[in-house]
Amino acid sequence: MKNTLIIGGGIAGSSLAIQLMKRGVGVTLLDRGKNHSSAVASGMVNPMVFRRMNLSWRVDEMLPYARDFYLELEDTLKAKFYDTLRIRRFFSSEQERGYWEKKQHEVEYQKYLTLHYDFDEKVPLAKNEFGSGIVKKAFWIRSKRFMEKMHLFLKEQKVLQYGQFEPAKFILEELSYDGSIYDSIVFCCGSDNDKIPYFNQANIQHNRGQILHIESSELSQHELWNRKGFILPVGEEKFMLGATYEWNEPSLNITAQAREKLEEVFQTITEASYEVHGQTVGMRPTVADRRPVMGEHPEHRGLFIFNGLGTKGYMLAPLLSLEMAQYMTEGIALHKEVAFSRFYK
Repeated sequence: MKNTLIIGGGIAGSSLAIQLMKRGVGVTLLDRGKNHSSAVASGMVNPMVFRRMNLSWRVDEMLPYARDFYLELEDTLKAKFYDTLRIRRFFSSEQERGYWEKKQHEVEYQKYLTLHYDFDEKVPLAKNEFGSGIVKKAFWIRSKRFMEKMHLFLKEQKVLQYGQFEPAKFILEELSYDGSIYDSIVFCCGSDNDKIPYFNQANIQHNRGQILHIESSELSQHELWNRKGFILPVGEEKFMLGATYEWNEPSLNITAQAREKLEEVFQTITEASYEVHGQTVGMRPTVADRRPVMGEHPEHRGLFIFNGLGTKGYMLAPLLSLEMAQYMTEGIALHKEVAFSRFYK
């Protein structure tokens, strides 16, 4: 494989570009220059799924590889965007507290859950009726800075081109776009996948998320607080308060309803005072079975998809982009849970 065109320069497309470049593949990355997901995401890498009190999918592989990937990129991009993160989960019920108490002693959870005996530790200004626990090994990526530096680097490498993908310039039979012929073309179009006719079977959905940007001198600067949402410290007494999950909402409109819901989340966590300084909206590309979509089209050879990273994109993208590159260049099989072939029964 000599040259590849990647459509979409979010976290999926940019990470895949890096992995293919490492393997000596010539890469052209086409991006419209308006990112509605990766650049506005919180960038959290959390080993837990709190809703079910389970470990994230393939976390023992994903998390350490992601950490090394981003730290290496800090050197490559000459930028700082990686931060360690201590997550405090405030329990919503006695049942959830009981799940945590049990799981903290299980071998697979011990590296991620702090062994806790004083669940009723007093946390100033927190609403802590059922206690709290601490998650270890989490971190977060300053997503806007990361994507800006990634695009700058790829532009300098003459890989990134800005422009809208125009179907009229694409000739499927010869895998050419705008007059150039490629060995492979990969669609990393996020929630715009429905505008691409070749992979609609995946049914990648629009999952709108909104975040408030707040300021408070009373909140902890050293912990992310979580219950039904999160309060993430970003420095200088500023925080992200998120996030909404609005399924099948294709518009990118900021709404008063989302602000109201997020302020309710804040009030379930803490009694601290705060001021709202802004609100942002993004669109998560999400699949019904909560697994990304990767692979080659069964009929059109050389046509690939790498999409649907969803709410865990910053944890999944590094290792899955490696596996996608290995699949494309070496024929190493993809994990069955992400393979596009699962939509063909």
